[in-house]
Amino acid sequence: MFSAQLCPAQETDGPPDGMRQAFGKGNGIRGTVTAAAPNSFTIRTDEGDTYQVLYSPNTRLMKDRQPIEATEVHVGDMLMAGGIVDAKARTVGAVFIVDVDAKQVRDARAAFGKTWVMGKVTAIHELRITIERAGDKQAQTVTVDENTSFRKRREDVTLADVKVGDTISAQGALQADSFLATNLRIMTPGSGRPNGPGTPEPPPPSH
Repeated sequence: MFSAQLCPAQETDGPPDGMRQAFGKGNGIRGTVTAAAPNSFTIRTDEGDTYQVLYSPNTRLMKDRQPIEATEVHVGDMLMAGGIVDAKARTVGAVFIVDVDAKQVRDARAAFGKTWVMGKVTAIHELRITIERAGDKQAQTVTVDENTSFRKRREDVTLADVKVGDTISAQGALQADSFLATNLRIMTPGSGRPNGPGTPEPPPPSH
């Protein structure tokens, strides 16, 4: 299945604050749309569970930071839904729904490990950061240099701010046996990253 992680993007504001808070408190769910019906979407989560995402006229539906209609959500899209999660009933009473279209999801999966990476830092040695990649759990080395920019939230930081145990997301390119990062972000809980103007990023692939 796919890890509920986020992929690289430009520096934007990301999901609404309410969505960030919902996910920060565990009151959110993410998955791929398998069916759509009036007032609900069926999604398959990263763990393979099926949930019903329930929405109403008061639910805020967003895509690329713009309001959308429920009819614009399609099978194959990825949804982030924030609201009241009932794990036993497998339902979400959604306050926010953010949609990422299927093509963006496919493109991000194809580029994972090539032009962007994400994972948990397991070791740091000089300018080389070893991560356990999100999704497939493979080890990958991320190299930084004087041209790499570092960010945490909206602040500029440095390599010294990266710690073992942090989750990082990096954009760059493969070079020889490592990934050379041009931009590196230290992720924080609930900080849904965008994939373009304010769109949460699709998850990386798994095997």
